[in-house]
Amino acid sequence: MAMNPKVLNVGLRGLTLVVRFALIFILAFYLPPAEVGLYGLVVATVSYSLYFVGFDFYTFSTRDLLGRSRSEWAPLLFSQGMLFLALYLVVLPLALFLFVFGFLPWWLAGWVLALIISEHLAQEVSRLAIAMGRPLFASVMVFVRQGLWPIMFIALMWRWPEYRSLEALVMFWCVGSALSVVFGGLLFRAVDWHQATLRLDLAWIRRGIAIAFPLLMATLALRGIMTIDRYAFEALNGPELLGAYSLFMGMAGAVLAFMDAGVFSFLYPRMINHYSKKDWHGFHAARSALRRHTLIWTGLLFLGGSIVGPWLFKLLPDEIYFNNWPLFVGLLAGMGIFVVGMIPHYGLYSMSQDKPIIKAHFFGLLVFLLSVVAIGNISPVWAVVIAFGLASLAMGIFKQVSFVLVLRQPGMIGKG
Repeated sequence: MAMNPKVLNVGLRGLTLVVRFALIFILAFYLPPAEVGLYGLVVATVSYSLYFVGFDFYTFSTRDLLGRSRSEWAPLLFSQGMLFLALYLVVLPLALFLFVFGFLPWWLAGWVLALIISEHLAQEVSRLAIAMGRPLFASVMVFVRQGLWPIMFIALMWRWPEYRSLEALVMFWCVGSALSVVFGGLLFRAVDWHQATLRLDLAWIRRGIAIAFPLLMATLALRGIMTIDRYAFEALNGPELLGAYSLFMGMAGAVLAFMDAGVFSFLYPRMINHYSKKDWHGFHAARSALRRHTLIWTGLLFLGGSIVGPWLFKLLPDEIYFNNWPLFVGLLAGMGIFVVGMIPHYGLYSMSQDKPIIKAHFFGLLVFLLSVVAIGNISPVWAVVIAFGLASLAMGIFKQVSFVLVLRQPGMIGKG
C-alpha cells in the first residue's frame, strides 16, 4: 500500500529536523568549542546574506504568481532569475569585506560565497515548489539540502578522525546544497518555457522591488537579531562560550525550522488564497488551524527540548556545555515566544498589511540592541539570551495588536 503523501511529507520534514538537531550536537562532541562557535558565525553569516541576494523578492513574486495563470509564469520567473544574477554581482564582492576586516578567516571565503549562491537558489526553488502546490517536492529538496549530507558527514566523522574538521564540514555542506539545486531544476520542467517569450520584464521587477524593499528592511531587522546575537555574544563572553551558545541556538533554531517547514509554509498560502477571494470563513479557518498547530507544536518542542537538552549536554566531553545548560532553556523559551508571534505575522502578511510587520521588526531590533547594552553590564552571559526573548515578545505583541486593529477596519469581516 502506497504511503500517504502528507504522512511522507511530515516524516521527511521531521527527519530533516532530527538530522539538523543531531549535527550541531555531534559537532560539539568532536570539535573544540571555538570551532563550533566559528561554525555558528558561518551559519549566521550565510543565512543573513541570503536576504541581500534574494532581496526578499519572493514576498512579492509568490503572491503575484499565485494570482496568475501558469501560462504567465515563465517570463516572470526568467525576469526574477535575471534580478538574482544582478544581485549576485553586487552583493558577493561586498561580502568579501567580512574577511578583509577579520570577522571571518580568509580560508572560508570561497566556501562562504559558494554557499550563499547555492543556499539561495535552493531556497528560491523550494518556495516555487510550494507555490506550485508541490510540498512533497519541496520537502525532498530541504532533505537533500539539510538532511542527506549531514547524515553522510556524521558517519564519516565517526569512522575517520580526518573528517573531524570545520573545513570538511563546509565542503559537505556546499556539495549537499548544490545537489539540492540540481534536483530542484527538475521542477522547471513543469513550466511552459517553449510557448513563452522570455524577455526581461523591467516593469514587473520595479514593481516587485518597490513592494519587497520595505519588507526586506523589516526582514534584515528581524534576522539581524539572529546574526548580531552571535557576534555580540562573542564580544561579551569570548569564542569558547560562543561555541556553547552556537550549539544552544542551533538546537533552538530547529524549532523555528520545523514550524516553518511543517506548519507555516502549508497554511499561509491558504490564507492568502482565501483573503484574495474575500472568503472570510476560509481565511479564519486557515488562521485557526495555523494558531492551533503552532501552539501545540511549540509547547511540545519546548517541553521535549527542556527535558532532553541537559541530558544530552551531559554526554559531551567538554563540560562548558552542561555547565551552561540553563542558557539553552532560556533560548528555547525565547524561540517559542518568537514562533507564537508568527501567528499574527502571517495574518498580516496574507492580507498584504506589510507596514505593521515592518514597524514590528524594527521595534524588535531596537528592543534587542538596547537590552543587550543594558543587561550586558549586569550579566554578560545572559544579556543576549534575555534580549532575544524580550525582542520576540515585543514583536509578537506589536503584530497581534496590529492584526486586531486591521480586522476592525471598515469592510473587514473577522475576528482577532
